[in-house]
Amino acid sequence: MARSEKVRSGTLGRLFNYANNGITLTGIVIATVAALTIIIFMLAGLAGGFHNPYIGIFAFLVLPAVFVVGLLIIPVGMWRRRRQLIAEGTSEADMARYPRLDFNDPHLRRIGFTVLALTAFNAILLGSTSYLAVEEMDTVKFCGTTCHTVMQPEYTAYQESPHSRVRCVQCHIGPGASWFVRSKVDGLRQVWKTAWGTYDRPIETPIHNLRPARQTCEQCHWPIKHHGDKLKVFARFSEDEANTPSFTAMLIKTGGGSLDLGRHGGIHWWHIYSDNKIRYVASDKRRQKIAWVELTMPSGEVRRYSRKGTKLPPLDQLEAKARVMDCIDCHNRPTHLFENPDYALDDVLMNHPEIQALPYFKKVALKIVTADYPSHDGGVASVQQGIVSYYKTQYPQMWATKKDLIDRAASWAAEVYGRTFFPEMKTDWKTHPNNIGHEDFPGCWRCHDDEMSTADGRHTIPQDCDTCHVFLAEDSQTPPKFAQLMQ
Repeated sequence: MARSEKVRSGTLGRLFNYANNGITLTGIVIATVAALTIIIFMLAGLAGGFHNPYIGIFAFLVLPAVFVVGLLIIPVGMWRRRRQLIAEGTSEADMARYPRLDFNDPHLRRIGFTVLALTAFNAILLGSTSYLAVEEMDTVKFCGTTCHTVMQPEYTAYQESPHSRVRCVQCHIGPGASWFVRSKVDGLRQVWKTAWGTYDRPIETPIHNLRPARQTCEQCHWPIKHHGDKLKVFARFSEDEANTPSFTAMLIKTGGGSLDLGRHGGIHWWHIYSDNKIRYVASDKRRQKIAWVELTMPSGEVRRYSRKGTKLPPLDQLEAKARVMDCIDCHNRPTHLFENPDYALDDVLMNHPEIQALPYFKKVALKIVTADYPSHDGGVASVQQGIVSYYKTQYPQMWATKKDLIDRAASWAAEVYGRTFFPEMKTDWKTHPNNIGHEDFPGCWRCHDDEMSTADGRHTIPQDCDTCHVFLAEDSQTPPKFAQLMQ
């Protein structure tokens, strides 16, 4: 036998001897099956073959890890087998020598090219699955449905919001690698809490490590371009037999602009644009109690407000704790709003005027929707059943003639419950304060309460209604006519 043939035979024999063990064979099987399965899932995903978020997690997070584990097992088994052969007294000659790296040998060249090709294939496979894993983790499905019970309230509210076409990561992470890495590291903590069931119920807000709104919200909402007033009409329905409506119309001084443009003023200009700078210190974690406010005006004048009798730490400590006010301090529930069921039912009556003909609908629906139920799904079913049962027993003649209308009304009321109450997470519209306005929560009145003044008493943060809005019509029995209101 020629020398090259002996080396080739010895090399193959050596590799065969080392690989001839259960551990290595198991690793080969695991890596091969995982690789083939990943390829199948990749092709199926490209063809639109699946939409379940759990399949994406399995295909692009779990399987790549299994694939790597299989690759690592292979050399471990070969190493153990080699030690076993040496312990048994097997000579090096019997185990053959390592091949000489002479690529003039056609067989060795084929082996080398095969190893290189497989290595490149593994690198491409791992790179592709890593990219797909990151892409999967950035999807709304992943954020909203992976941990269904935990995220059900937030995901439900998100789907009903004006931002339902904006991906979660665009607001919660934003552009740039640093914030991406931070979010994934924080995600490990969240995964741990979910696995052990130690997550907060309800989810605690606000998120104190959330990225500044100027780097997320203001990528779409440019304060300098918002200027003027916004007309807003509120419809409210009484809990009487006729579901009597009343309407209130107001101009909200949203404002905006800048000094450079020559037009400026209103809520946005005063609170978040760079012409003015507001910092504040809250005395509670939820930022519902404001202890200190600092306003720096375009002229450079600085005003610091606090409540009489409040003991504050030295100024340097206040400044160290101060937060620069941005969009999220007022619009703290821009996407995850749990609406007051009273107002939500008003919207149902306004959007579907035909159900105003159902006697006491507002009163009955509000009572049933706000009752306690042990589970979210059970509550949805109970609300629908409760309203149907009420009209079926109290108004049998109406039930006989307007069954379809009552069924639809019950479904709309059940939807109000479904997007507002989540017993498993101890979450409802009361658990998460909404800082826009001041109807249900302090909101604007956290600062605008006529109690925060400068030390010399010359300036006070006002509570005057006309500061932020002007009433055009109040508690009108008929919808206001906009042309007359604007004259």
